[in-house]
Amino acid sequence: MSARPVKLTVSRTVEYPDRNFAYVVRWRVNGRGHWRSFAAKRGSNGADAFCSLLEVAAINEMHWDPDSGLPTSMLAPSGMNVAEFGRSFIMDEWRRLSPSTRKSYVEAVTSLIVNCRRRGAPHAPPGSRQTISAWLTPLLVMGPDDEPDEWHWSDGPLPRNVQAWIDRNSPLVAELNREILFEADKWMRLRPDRVTPYASNTQNRLVTDAKTALGVAVKRGFLENVPWPRREGGATAKSDRNTDDETRQEEVPSVSQLMAILDAMLSHQPASYLYRAMSAICGLAGLRPGETVALEVDDLLLPKSGWGSIKVTKAWSGIEGSKWNSSIETIAGPKTQRSVRTVPIPPLLVVILIDWLEKRDLSNGPLFLTTGGLRPTQSNWNRALRRASIATGWPYPLTPYGLRRTNASHLVQAIPIAEAAARLGHSVEVLTKHYVKQVAGQTALSNQILNGIYTFDDQTSARLSSHSSRVERRIRS
Repeated sequence: MSARPVKLTVSRTVEYPDRNFAYVVRWRVNGRGHWRSFAAKRGSNGADAFCSLLEVAAINEMHWDPDSGLPTSMLAPSGMNVAEFGRSFIMDEWRRLSPSTRKSYVEAVTSLIVNCRRRGAPHAPPGSRQTISAWLTPLLVMGPDDEPDEWHWSDGPLPRNVQAWIDRNSPLVAELNREILFEADKWMRLRPDRVTPYASNTQNRLVTDAKTALGVAVKRGFLENVPWPRREGGATAKSDRNTDDETRQEEVPSVSQLMAILDAMLSHQPASYLYRAMSAICGLAGLRPGETVALEVDDLLLPKSGWGSIKVTKAWSGIEGSKWNSSIETIAGPKTQRSVRTVPIPPLLVVILIDWLEKRDLSNGPLFLTTGGLRPTQSNWNRALRRASIATGWPYPLTPYGLRRTNASHLVQAIPIAEAAARLGHSVEVLTKHYVKQVAGQTALSNQILNGIYTFDDQTSARLSSHSSRVERRIRS
């Protein structure tokens, strides 16, 4: 399918009264002529509406089928299986998505393709996930200085065994029904070993993104609706949930406990100061790990006293592999529009960051690089936090993202919830649904506060004492 800029010319509708389909639309795409006839001129299925769709598509879409002269969004469903539709969906949506959302959609559509099978079909061959994920993901080709960069999808065929499996077993989009999607839903919730369930949040994200893609198929006329079955409740659904430590964690450390964990990260290793500074930013300012690793010295405002700030304008995108120190730099815009923000940071964090700058003698450029000049890895950061958590006796070993949840839980107990959400870079709904946890020691503190509400005057105390005496006499009798 063509990915070059489209030159579209649409002629006026011509009427031929002696024909059953009397209204004919002719158009040219990059010089090649096409035509289609209609029974009516006006109306949702008329010739004029078709002309309007073509003109809108010429503005919004880059991928056109040279044989039909139509954009991928208007192709007839016949012959388009789930794999082919999944790729056309990714190609059409790619440019408007943020980098992290692109990765999420590629993962979800890949999972849908390998798990959505005709009845009785075998599972996809080993290695299909990696192959299909690469097939869905384009490469960014750097253009000359005066031309924009372009995304290019591979035109080469899939490996023979994967392509043969898709041709035989991937159902047509028009064939999708509750039975097929029930099986797809079941397998999409499991890891590639087909035994271990994903964490509940991962399950919901994969299924939600896949349903979003099929919702586009409805808009294109490939399906009347998305017949995705509703998830059953009760014990069956509960048994599918992942029960790892972070999922079961209902409590986050208090500020004093958090500081003890941060201090326990320091050792004779120079890298320990690196991971402590990164952890302090996540735990005391609430930045995402990907935002933290992409910070530069110029993003910091560190006064000699009082509050400072961190300006968040970019993040690690995650497109080129799973490590921050990938061979191709993958720093792009943050996750959402709300994520572009300036976060106030307390004096405690200001002191930690000034100490870090002095130790590394940094005045500009990336804030966090290893001694080898690479961005720090996720795995080493996780290990440093785990060791510090164990050393301080904290029962739930923290992760970099767990530090962000810790900060969110601290904020909502002290400042208005809308301000807390703004500092974290998302909505109030997301904050309360996914981030806020109980802070360690908060039960006892809450009881002290409530003691000021549940106070008794002398008359009430006498009445309660009299009531207790009557109850005690009844028990003895």
